[in-house]
Amino acid sequence: MSEEKNFPFTCKDLTKDTGFLMLQVSNLWATSHDRVLKRQYDLTHMQYAVLASIYWLVLYGEEVTQVRLAQHTKINAMTISKMLKGLEIKGYVYRTTHSVDVRAKSVHLTGKGKEILDKAIKTIADVDTKFFNSLGKHIDSFNGHMFDLLKENDYIVYD
Repeated sequence: MSEEKNFPFTCKDLTKDTGFLMLQVSNLWATSHDRVLKRQYDLTHMQYAVLASIYWLVLYGEEVTQVRLAQHTKINAMTISKMLKGLEIKGYVYRTTHSVDVRAKSVHLTGKGKEILDKAIKTIADVDTKFFNSLGKHIDSFNGHMFDLLKENDYIVYD
């Protein structure tokens, strides 16, 4: 048998392996967020994503629940639940009974959560500008391709 027939992967050149490149880029991007968020705000990238999503959804008039956060962020509901508990302990969010579904809880930012998020949003915007700078004029095309991937690979697009 030749080496070629026994090679288990679809490509030998990792610079052409889309999935592996996505893994590497997404991990570098999340790490760039984690570094600055941990140092300046004692937040993780995922905690920031949840806080920012709560704020975003509220700005658009939604009553935020754990399920809605999972849909919006594409983070599984159990992970969202754990993060919300940690963010409650830090005093950044609180939960109340949902206005319609008494089995659900609505999630709200506290004043402290809003204050730290206002600062962190500016910091992350700067980090992202630097991180994606190499895309230059191709940023809109890149974003369009990512959105296409979301539409094609998710049963429901929520935004």
